[in-house]
Amino acid sequence: MDCERATGRTGSFEGVSLSRERLDVRWEPSPRDVISEMIKIAGVGSKDVFYDLGCGDGRVVIDAVNRTGARGVGIDLDPARIKECHWNAMKEEASNIVRFMRADLFESDISEATVLFIFLFPDVNLRLRPKLLEELRPGTRIVSYCHDMGRWEPDHRVMIRDNYLYLWVVPANMSGRWEGGIEAEGEKRSLLLELHQEFQGVSGSVYIGGEVVSVRNIPIGGDRFRFSIDGPEGDITLSGSVGGDEINGIMQGDRRFPEGFRRWTAQRPPGTCTPLAC
Repeated sequence: MDCERATGRTGSFEGVSLSRERLDVRWEPSPRDVISEMIKIAGVGSKDVFYDLGCGDGRVVIDAVNRTGARGVGIDLDPARIKECHWNAMKEEASNIVRFMRADLFESDISEATVLFIFLFPDVNLRLRPKLLEELRPGTRIVSYCHDMGRWEPDHRVMIRDNYLYLWVVPANMSGRWEGGIEAEGEKRSLLLELHQEFQGVSGSVYIGGEVVSVRNIPIGGDRFRFSIDGPEGDITLSGSVGGDEINGIMQGDRRFPEGFRRWTAQRPPGTCTPLAC
């Protein structure tokens, strides 16, 4: 399959805006084996809300919800395709668990999605990238057929039909200055993190009790992270979860504290984080 033609989507191409009513890309359906592999690598389940941006005739959404029990939403700009979506949903008895909207994908609210599928042109992926990072919740899985996201490296990819399916997990935003402390059996030690982030790559400095350690490439999956640093009293492992401007976590390994887990918290002043990418 030629991904440069068979995008299965409406969208911009060679400078044509997606918001125009005129459709400039020939629609072609996604192959069923691609849909099957997408469902597999994204781990779509019954609790998910599955979005397809540029849904064509709706077969991806319908197939996904019928196989997994997820709820589905399809968005496309072409009224003929949306009419076809509704017909196919009725035919497949999926009308009660799928919803189709005729809309510009750049102007649509996608914040409800927990899994999102795209089959677009490379330039559209790059234009869409900031919206995905800003609007989707940490942990949301994104799958793209054929085309990547530029500097945003995928978390996983698989080859199918001589092209790639790419998977990304939306990371929480950990950038900024986090101030908090570590507590264990009545002891408390100050904790400060100064972090920089681009996509899922986090680096910066960690201050524990006034002593600083540089950290690089903190792995973050959704809203959770875990990394080790070489502390003054041995290796220290910090893990936790990010909820907006607060982190709650566990520290292990610092011999200055009693044995066992040490809970830590940190807060970031609201509005002080930076975008994950430009």
